[in-house]
This record gives sequence, structure tokens and C-alpha cells, in this order.
Amino acid sequence: MDYRLAFGDVARLSDDALVKCWLSPELVAAAPAGNRRPVWLAGRVLLAMLAEKKALPLLDSGSNGKPQHSELPHFNISNSASSVAVLLGDDAVGCDIEFLRPRKRFMAVAQHSFTPELYDWLVSLPANDQLPAFWKLWTAHEAVVKQQGGTVWQIAALQLPLETLCSPGRHLTHLLVHNTLIACCGEVPFPVGFSVELMIT
Repeated sequence: MDYRLAFGDVARLSDDALVKCWLSPELVAAAPAGNRRPVWLAGRVLLAMLAEKKALPLLDSGSNGKPQHSELPHFNISNSASSVAVLLGDDAVGCDIEFLRPRKRFMAVAQHSFTPELYDWLVSLPANDQLPAFWKLWTAHEAVVKQQGGTVWQIAALQLPLETLCSPGRHLTHLLVHNTLIACCGEVPFPVGFSVELMIT
């Protein structure tokens, strides 16, 4: 199987009919209340669709808190703005998506979060190229740390090289879908032409 990637709209995926079709009552009951609920449900509906697992059961948490289930491949869920993505793999995977948008003080974030080599490279770019490059670096770091089961607070410790934007023994690829940048990280190389397999928009 290697890798499979899905991308979708939170509002569509969190629709009651899809939730009832794809998620078990126990999983729906575990959904948080408030603003996080649609995103949480949408990610799990998309996971169930991609894994072809109707009545998706309650998910377990690994030792690092990363969701998992013995009946499913390795997976990772990410969301940004009104979109969500799910990456499946035979081994541990990490996925991060970011809607490409302005961000205040992004160079200060870069200086704090990235290696001096990456920050210096970012500074050397023409001004118009710096923000897109920042998002590429940021999503790469997020995907790598999530593949390892870490959190955003560990990004500054990654020390990713400019050449690969990935830890040794790991592989990374980027895709652009509807002005949303998707970074995917795994333990084997991504195939040439790797793309979104399932899109719900």
C-alpha cells in the first residue's frame, strides 16, 4: 500500500449523514463540543473513507498520544482553515497542511523555530518569496515532528537540513491543493507522481 492521501472540506465531511454513515456511535460520543467538533469529526470521517472502514471505532492513543488503532494502517490527520487531510502508510507517517495566508512576524517565528542555516537561507530570498518558503519550511517541520510522534514544541530541536527538510532515514514530499500546502513524511520514499487519492470538496 505504501501511502494514501485524502483531502477534504470540513463542513462537508462533518455533515450529520456522513458522520452517522462512517463513524461508530462510540466515536461520535467521544467528539469534543464547541468549535473543535466539526474539525474533529471531519478528520475521522475522512480517515474512515480513505481506510474504507465504516463505523470507525474508538481510536487508541500510543505512548506519545498519537491516535492509532490495530485495525487501521498508520495514519495522521491535519487541518487548517476549512480543510482537513489524512495520510495513511505502512509505517509511521506525519502530515501537516497549511492554508497559504499572510502571517505576522513570520521571520521571527522562523528565527526561533528553524536552524541558523534555514533561517539564513530564508533571509537570502527575495522578499516576495520569503512567506511561501516559510510555509514550506514550517509544514516540513510539522510533518516530520508528527511522524515521530512529537509536538509543535519540539520543532526547534529538529535540526532539519536544507537539502532534504527531513530527518535522516525519513522522506518528505510537498503537494499544493487549492492554495493549501500539504507536507507528508514517512519512512520510505514517496512514489513519483504521488497525489491526493480521495478529495471531498
